[in-house]
Amino acid sequence: MSRSVFARPVAFLRSCLCWDRPFAKWVVIIALPIILQDLVSSSLHIIDGLMVSSLGDAAYSAVTQANRFTFVFQLFCFGTASGGAIFMSQYWGAKDIEKMRHSMGISLVAVAILSLLFTLAAMLKPGLIIDCFLPAGESHDAAVTFLAAVAPSYVLLGVSTVYSMCIKAGEKTYIPLIAGVLSIFVNTALNYLLIFGRLGLPAMGVLGAAIATDIASGVQLAVNLAFAYGKHLPAGATPRQLFCGDRSFVRRFIRIVMPVIFNEGLWALGTTMYGVYYGRMGDVAVAATGICSTVDSLVWVFIFGMMHATAIIIGKTLGEGRKEDAYLYGKRMIAGAMTAGVVLGVVLLVIRMPILSLFGGLSAEVIDKAKILLLFSAGTMWFRAFNCINVVGILRSGGDTVFSLVLDVGSMWMIGVPLCAVATFVFHLPVEFVYLCTFAEEIVKIIIGVPHFIGRKWLKSITETKGEPAFGEH
Repeated sequence: MSRSVFARPVAFLRSCLCWDRPFAKWVVIIALPIILQDLVSSSLHIIDGLMVSSLGDAAYSAVTQANRFTFVFQLFCFGTASGGAIFMSQYWGAKDIEKMRHSMGISLVAVAILSLLFTLAAMLKPGLIIDCFLPAGESHDAAVTFLAAVAPSYVLLGVSTVYSMCIKAGEKTYIPLIAGVLSIFVNTALNYLLIFGRLGLPAMGVLGAAIATDIASGVQLAVNLAFAYGKHLPAGATPRQLFCGDRSFVRRFIRIVMPVIFNEGLWALGTTMYGVYYGRMGDVAVAATGICSTVDSLVWVFIFGMMHATAIIIGKTLGEGRKEDAYLYGKRMIAGAMTAGVVLGVVLLVIRMPILSLFGGLSAEVIDKAKILLLFSAGTMWFRAFNCINVVGILRSGGDTVFSLVLDVGSMWMIGVPLCAVATFVFHLPVEFVYLCTFAEEIVKIIIGVPHFIGRKWLKSITETKGEPAFGEH
């Protein structure tokens, strides 16, 4: 492959950038509903953040830090569900709905266990958890209240994530869009009512925000279930169809998926370590990074949508046995994502000031630091987009989960986390420089990730299609 890269660079670039109409249409059909869902979600999360920020720096810091524990849980769930989606997408391409449902069933069991563990921890020991993120004080106490109250949403969110992944693997991405948008609107409306005490309800502050999240999570799960079973989709399986008695299949599933779970879990813990560092710098640093994350996610939704589309496209194509096409599609998605990263970086620079001006409830120092953080975020978006598409969208969906784990987590824990620790505790650098240090891991990932993608070792079909008849309606 290296000969085609260096001897014929023009042809190589053309194959990356030339999206024929059927392929472009396929990407849009899959990615657009996901992008719209995340765009609405990010927009309303900004509104939610504005509501909480009006309560002051301490309240905003409390919710930001408490949500770091929720973030760890979400990524463990995402790792389990997206790992299962590797099988779901490839079996969808192979038209083996029975194995697709078995993959979903194993994912549901794993997510249920994770959800219960995180829920019990958050409800029984919220103070111990928040001690890791915030020193004693007003924001610490508010964070404890929020975390204990938001814990019931974990089981609902975990189960909904698996159903959503299976529905997306079956290329019905508009359904999670509907479920997500309804959930987000419910969450925003309830936040307004419960945080400030409207329509005769008591003003609950951060507790109201947690209760709104619980109810909205239930709405999202209910909508996904209604579509899955009402439309008789592969995700609408009975308990007997979900659970597999084939031990060899279960072992193979665990061998492929376990690295993905560890990947997301350890990555979440690494990101949480960054949050711990920010927490030791005070409420200003926490609030500034919280705003940066919220605003950054507004433009990142396009890359995230492309990532999901890539995983579905690569998985289905490999399931159909078309490895050369899968490689071509991977090149196209990487080129598209990096181009989008450059454009979105410019967009972020343009919108950062108008959006930051909305956070009037926060101090001027917080806003000033957030300006700098968003500048760094905009400038690095193009190569972060490459890593997102390559690691999560391509390598994982190709079954190369062990390498993905080593690359993603290894660069974070060997480069990013220790570098930020030194910047925080040894050199006592301000938050903007510590935040800049987090991008060191991204540089390592792109240096190692490019030749691995070109080497094609990730092109693996993990399905076993031996001519069995397809199960179900598809």
